[in-house]
Amino acid sequence: MSEDGVGDNEVGYGKPPKHSRFKKGNKANLKGRPKRTPPAMADIVNTVLDAPAEYRERGRTKKAPRRELTIKNYIKLALAGDVKAAESLLRLRAHALRVGDTGNHTIETTGWLPDHPGQTGEQKTHEFALRGQAPSPQWWKDLNTSSPDREQES
Repeated sequence: MSEDGVGDNEVGYGKPPKHSRFKKGNKANLKGRPKRTPPAMADIVNTVLDAPAEYRERGRTKKAPRRELTIKNYIKLALAGDVKAAESLLRLRAHALRVGDTGNHTIETTGWLPDHPGQTGEQKTHEFALRGQAPSPQWWKDLNTSSPDREQES
């Protein structure tokens, strides 16, 4: 007991029991908390563009993603005669047709067993791509190829 009548084994907030305290010389977390990695610029842009924004249409307040409102604004300006807005809108459309949706895609593979012991999935995918056995996706085809209907019209 100390002079003030309170015991040395006092337990409370910030004073854990002696048996559960760190032992002398124990450095439990040498590196400390790791620094937070900043998000990628593309993630920041997508977050801002996908955030909902309020707008008024025909006297009513509505919500839509900023991306959609930007496209609606391009259409409005293009219809009013703004050539640059029409060009930007057509470029956006061509890019969307060429690339498709840029959102997150999940690819599920089944029966993807290694060809030899120790082969990783990344190695097998790389070897598979080098052999060129994968069929080309539809969006990969050249957009400038003429269709049979257009050839008959000419």
